[in-house]
Amino acid sequence: MPSALDNQTSFSSSAQHERAEILQLTFQRYKYMLQNWWWIPLLTTAIGLGLQAWVVLSAPPQYQSSGRLMVAGKIALPEGAIYSEEAANFFGTQLELLQSGEVARRADARVMALNPNLEKVPVRLFANVLPKTSIFSVTAQGLQPQQTKAYLDAVMDEFIAYRRSMRSDKSDVTLSAITDQVVDLEKELRKSEEELFDWQKANNVVFLQEEGNSAGAYLSQLNRQLALQRTEAQLLETLSLEQNLDRQSQVEKLAENNKESMGALMGRFGPASDYLKARQELQLLRARLVELGINLKPKHPKMVELNQAVAMQERLMEIYQNQTKEQFASQIQSLGVQIKNTEAAIKEWEVKTLDLSKRLGEYERLKSKVERLKGLYERLLGSVQSVDVNRNIDQDTINVMEYGTPPSVVRPDLGRALLMGGLGGFAVGLGILLLIGKLDDRYISVSELEAHSELDVVGLIPRLKASEMQILQPRDKRHILVESFRNIRSSMLFMPTNDFNPKSFLISSAIPGEGKSTLAMDLAVTMALAGSKTLLIDGDLRRGRLNRHFGAKTEPGLAELLKETTTLDQAIIHSEVENLSFLPRGKVLAAGTEPLPGTRFSKLVSHLNDKFDYVIIDSCPVLAADDSSAMAPLVDAVFFVVRSRFTSARLFIRSLKLLAVRGVMVRGLIYNCAEMGSSDYPYYQYKEYHRTAAPPAEPPAPALNKA
Repeated sequence: MPSALDNQTSFSSSAQHERAEILQLTFQRYKYMLQNWWWIPLLTTAIGLGLQAWVVLSAPPQYQSSGRLMVAGKIALPEGAIYSEEAANFFGTQLELLQSGEVARRADARVMALNPNLEKVPVRLFANVLPKTSIFSVTAQGLQPQQTKAYLDAVMDEFIAYRRSMRSDKSDVTLSAITDQVVDLEKELRKSEEELFDWQKANNVVFLQEEGNSAGAYLSQLNRQLALQRTEAQLLETLSLEQNLDRQSQVEKLAENNKESMGALMGRFGPASDYLKARQELQLLRARLVELGINLKPKHPKMVELNQAVAMQERLMEIYQNQTKEQFASQIQSLGVQIKNTEAAIKEWEVKTLDLSKRLGEYERLKSKVERLKGLYERLLGSVQSVDVNRNIDQDTINVMEYGTPPSVVRPDLGRALLMGGLGGFAVGLGILLLIGKLDDRYISVSELEAHSELDVVGLIPRLKASEMQILQPRDKRHILVESFRNIRSSMLFMPTNDFNPKSFLISSAIPGEGKSTLAMDLAVTMALAGSKTLLIDGDLRRGRLNRHFGAKTEPGLAELLKETTTLDQAIIHSEVENLSFLPRGKVLAAGTEPLPGTRFSKLVSHLNDKFDYVIIDSCPVLAADDSSAMAPLVDAVFFVVRSRFTSARLFIRSLKLLAVRGVMVRGLIYNCAEMGSSDYPYYQYKEYHRTAAPPAEPPAPALNKA
């Protein structure tokens, strides 16, 4: 089973083959067009050469004057920086400006003003930049020498004047705009200075700054005090009594060295100190009790006295403990009041500090605005002075290097003109050939016919000279032609037909002139020479002329047989070629006559199939009359003749569609008048096989009808 990669490779190879085939067909078609219509490019080329020669030789003499402009340096004044030009495309911009309509209009007016006697005639202007230089070369061509030079000089002068006017206009516009801004800015500056002065009258800046610094320092101190108070209150609420007492003892030691420490607050608590002393005394009594208990009994007077002292000390300690708790609770309450007072003070001073900050900020804003406006005002005043100076100083970068030279006679380059005319004419000729190739749909090769049709080409007939257009004869020396008809005969006799052996063949074409009648006669002769009993019928009941080739009359013939006014023996003529008989057309059908009944023709064909081995019918063209379309369904096989370089693809396809409507399936195509020198005609490539002096006798074709 083929893989996906194999299928893809096969598809790619098929696509490449199809593209190559299309390219080859296109090449063949345009090669044919060039071979047959070669005189068209030659004619158009000659016409182009003639037209250009006539234009050049008949043109009046022209005069030319040349001048130069140079991009000069300039003084680098700071004021000159106000006006600048785009540098990236400077040369291209100046060339366009030099050749602009405005400069041309000014130059014409200048010439007419300075030389009123000169006649105004068109003058062409050419300008370019000399390579690797900053020099513009300007050339003028006209019909009058004086006007040509005057126009060139006027163009250069007006170009520079126009640049200066542009510079002056730009400076005036810029100066006006800057002046307006200076006036507006001056008003705004005066207004800002007045606002700053009014504020200073209502506020003492030095006092505000000192008061702001003091308020900030005091507010910072209050925040630190509030933090200490909150920390102390949180510790008193969180720690136990014993932990607070331990912390008190540590803080009192620190208070001796730092009177401002938080421990100084705890040093004032008397009950706490008494509680600590009572706890120490209780610990000493208990230790004494334990020590005496080692040697004395519990009821010993000393032990009893000592136990009473311990009990009394415990009651005293409990009293001190309750007093200490009350003292801590009172201190927590006192700290809460202090915290509230401190927070209120902080809020009050924050309001004062914020007010001072806003007032100082307003002062800084007004002061900064005045300074910014002063700086901008000074820069604009400097710009006004720079633009004014720049407008009055000539710093143009382009100056006239050379005015127009004396006019000289110039004529167009005849060789160049002829070359352009010849190339143009040849291009027009090729365009006409391409147009003809697109409009001409005649088949020029077998490959093109096979590419546009699904029918098989069963044979090719070579193109013959007019002197060689005779019917085939026994031992005919036109070996290539004989071999072509043998190939057609074999294709017709041995084609696959589902166990049905065709005996009657109808030869037709799309239009007259495609060679079907001659082909039918030669095919009948080929079959007869092979030993088959063959009948050739002239089926063109309107213009058939096959009887001339056999030296026979037209009547009686097929028409009379169909009308049943004669017999078959009376109508059939035996030719000089062995095994070949001929049936003329009979009386010609008049124009507009209805074709003969098809049932009689069908019976006649059936009868002839029994009497002859093969029956070949030459019919009229499909598009010329309906006779061929009526006969085609009643025969065994239909073959269609296509003539090279004559048959139109459009008419060919229409003929096949007309036959298909009648249920006729064309068995094959016969390509007539093929070029023997082309690759489509294989016998010509091996013509040495057909040069024997006396070819051996051909064996008879199999009598398929007798099987």
